[in-house]
Amino acid sequence: MVERLAFRLAHWLKSEVPDHPYSVARLQFGFHLFLNTVLTLLVATILGLLFDNLRETMQVLFAFGLLRMISGGYHLKSASVCIVASAGVAALLPFVELSVFYITLLNIANMVLTIIFAPSRIEEQTRIPSKYFPALKVASTVLVASNFLFQSQLLAITWFIQAISLIRFPKKGGDSV
Repeated sequence: MVERLAFRLAHWLKSEVPDHPYSVARLQFGFHLFLNTVLTLLVATILGLLFDNLRETMQVLFAFGLLRMISGGYHLKSASVCIVASAGVAALLPFVELSVFYITLLNIANMVLTIIFAPSRIEEQTRIPSKYFPALKVASTVLVASNFLFQSQLLAITWFIQAISLIRFPKKGGDSV
């Protein structure tokens, strides 16, 4: 759905402004990012209002996006699935109750995962040169470690889900998935 709409918008824009310096592929990529973001926010807002936890839902999206921006992670194959999964998880996580013990356990797990795997799968997703990837690892680890100060159950579980998406398993032949 999102892919087709981005494709149509890119072709429409290029036909309306044929001298535009961006290629159809680049326009399509931009529309895809824009639509993915807007639709995720829209669906999450609707779910947050329905579940009466809009503030917490938006906090989850912000925290998830912030860590994802500097750490990378696995991408779902379909934008539509990504929108539904992201919005659904963001609206449901505020219902998870954690004790201080489990918050601390998740904080430790988040640090270990970011130290080992961050940044992950960002080579084709960012314009940041690879020489700065060690700084992204440090930034990711410092960010998740900040929850030792906040002791937020919402941050602990949100960042755990994002940190899990960093894991790369070796495939046959030595490359990682």
